[in-house]
Amino acid sequence: MCGIFGLLAHTSADLPSRTRLEDTARLLGHRGPDGAGIHADPGVGLVHTRLSLVDLNERSNQPFWDRTGRYCLVYNGEVYNHPDLRARLERGGVAFRTTSDTEVLLEALLHMGVEGTLPELEGMFAFALYDREERTLVLARDRFGIKPLFVYDGPSSFVFASEVAAMRPWIDFEPDPLTVSAYLQGSNGPMSGRSFYDGVTIVPPGVVVRVRLGGRATFQQSLTMGDLVDPEMTARFAEQSRESLVDHVEQLLLESVESQLEADVPVGAFCSGGVDSSLIMAMAARSHGDLRVFHADISGPLSERSAAEQLSRHLGLDLEVVSVEDRHFVDQIPEAITHFGAPFANPTLIPILMVSRLVRENGIKAVLTGEASDECFLGYHWLVPNVPAAIRGLPRKLRRKLFGTRSGGPAADDAGLLLDLAAQFENSMGPAEFAGQSDVPDRARSIGGLVGDSELSYILRRLLYRNDTMGMASSVECRFPFLDTRMVRASASLPYDCKIRFTPKVFDRQHPFYIDKWIVRQIAARYLPADLSGRPKGMFPTNAFERMEIDDRFFDDSFVADWYSLARPRLRRFLDGASPRLRLRLLLLEAWHHMCLSDLPASELSERLARNVEVRAA
Repeated sequence: MCGIFGLLAHTSADLPSRTRLEDTARLLGHRGPDGAGIHADPGVGLVHTRLSLVDLNERSNQPFWDRTGRYCLVYNGEVYNHPDLRARLERGGVAFRTTSDTEVLLEALLHMGVEGTLPELEGMFAFALYDREERTLVLARDRFGIKPLFVYDGPSSFVFASEVAAMRPWIDFEPDPLTVSAYLQGSNGPMSGRSFYDGVTIVPPGVVVRVRLGGRATFQQSLTMGDLVDPEMTARFAEQSRESLVDHVEQLLLESVESQLEADVPVGAFCSGGVDSSLIMAMAARSHGDLRVFHADISGPLSERSAAEQLSRHLGLDLEVVSVEDRHFVDQIPEAITHFGAPFANPTLIPILMVSRLVRENGIKAVLTGEASDECFLGYHWLVPNVPAAIRGLPRKLRRKLFGTRSGGPAADDAGLLLDLAAQFENSMGPAEFAGQSDVPDRARSIGGLVGDSELSYILRRLLYRNDTMGMASSVECRFPFLDTRMVRASASLPYDCKIRFTPKVFDRQHPFYIDKWIVRQIAARYLPADLSGRPKGMFPTNAFERMEIDDRFFDDSFVADWYSLARPRLRRFLDGASPRLRLRLLLLEAWHHMCLSDLPASELSERLARNVEVRAA
C-alpha cells in the first residue's frame, strides 16, 4: 500500500533536515507514487508515500493525525475488516472524517489500545504510532510478516522504514559480517532479526516495538502463529466428515478472496498456472467480472503458459503475458537487487519483477496471489511421506524410471541455511511460539501441522518479502487470500489426511501415491478443469542461474576482493576453486554492494554484467 519512515533523535532537538526528509520520500516513491507526506517536530521526522487503494481522497493522506493533534499514524498495509471495526467504534461514539482503513486503525489504537487492537486486525500491516506529547513511538508488524519493517536503534537516534534504502540519508551503512558470511556459505539470508546491514534489524512478524525519547527500543512478541492453534476446533474437525470440511474451507477462502478484492481501484490476479493461483483467480472471477489476470511466461520446455491460457479460456478472461528469457536473469539483476535490498539466491524474483511491471502498465495497483497455500496445507514434496517400503523394494532401474530420484528432504548442501538460521535465532522462533501450551496437539508442533513450524515459517516470510519488494518496485500491492487468519486457523486444525492423503489412484513422481494439499485440490476441482486442479507442484521452470557463466574479470577491483583482502593472484586462485553456485553468490553480493551500499550508477553494473556474464544454452 505505502512506504513509511520515521526518525526519533535522542541527542538533538533540532528539526530534521527538510531536504533529507524529501530525499527519503523520493527513495520510497515507488512504494507510494500517489502522494508524499512529511512531518517534522523537534527531533522527530515522519515520512509517508501513498499508494491509494481505499478512499482515494487527499483527506486520507498520511502522516494521519487524530482530531486533537497529539497522535499521528504512518501505516503501510490493508485492514480488510475495517468496515466491521469502524461500525464497532461508531457504536462507541467515535465519529469518522474519512472512509479509509487508516483512520479506523488510528481510532482503534486510541480507543482499544495496541494490545487490544492487534488481534482484531484482519489484514497485513506495518505501522508506527507517534505520541507528540510523550515523544514516543509504538511500531507493530502483522503476524505473518507480510509487510516489511526495518529499524535502526543507535545511540543518537532511532530510525524505522519500510525499506533499508530509505534510511540512507540518515545512516552510514556497512555490511554485517556474520550475515554476509552465512550467505556465502549457502544461507538464503535472514528474514527476522539482524539484516545484511550492520546495526539494522528486521522486526520479526507479530512484534511490537516501543521507544521513548532518549531510551533504547524494546521488542515484545504480541501476535504469534501459536495463537491460531485451536484445540477445540481440532477436536471438532476430527469428528466431521471430510466433505463438510471441504465445504467449510471453501467458504472461508471465498470470503477471504471477496474481502481482499475490496478497493476503490481495479484489482487483478497473478496466474502462474499452478493450482493455488488458479483457484484464487477462479474464485475472484465469480464476483469480479472484469478481473485482469497476468502471467510471467518463463520461456523454455517447462513453460507454464499453456496452463495459464487454458484457465483464462475456461473463465472467459483475457490473459496478459510477459515473456521472460534467459537474458533477463542477467540484465534485470540491478533493478531486482535494488528493490530486494539484499543479495538473493532465488531467481523467481526476476519474473515477479517483470510481471508486476506489466500489471502496472495495465493500470492495476493490487493483485491477488496464491502464496501460502503450500505452507498452510503442506504442498512441498519433502513434507510428504517417503515412498512406501514395498515400492522401495522394486529394482533400482525400474524405481528410477517410474519415480526419478528423491532426496527425501531439503538438499544436503543446504547445511549453510540451517547454520545461518541457528545463528540468526530464526530456527527456534517457530517452536518458541508454542512453548508452555500443553493443550496444543503434538502434530501442531511438528512440520506436518502448522505454518508456524520454523522452516515453513521462514520459507513463507522469504516468499512474502519477495512478492512485496518485487511488486512494490512497480507500485503494485500483492494480496494473499490464503493468509486470512481464519484460513490459517482452520488449516492448523484440519486432520492430517485433509492435507496429505495416500491413494493408489494418483501418481506423482515427487511423492508417488500421495496427494499433497488434498483439501485445496478438492475445492479446486469445483472450479477448475481436472487437469488443472490435479496439476502437481512443479519445479521453477528454468535453471538459468545454474547455466550462468561468470568471467573472472567481473570481480576485478570488486567489493568482494576488497572485503576479503584478496589481491589479484589470490582472487584468481580463489575463483578457480569456487563452485558455480558460490560464484553466483559472489556476483549477487557484488551487485548488492554496488546498488545498495555505494553511490555508483546502475548503468555501470549493467555494463559489467553485459561484458562478463552470459547464460549458456540449455
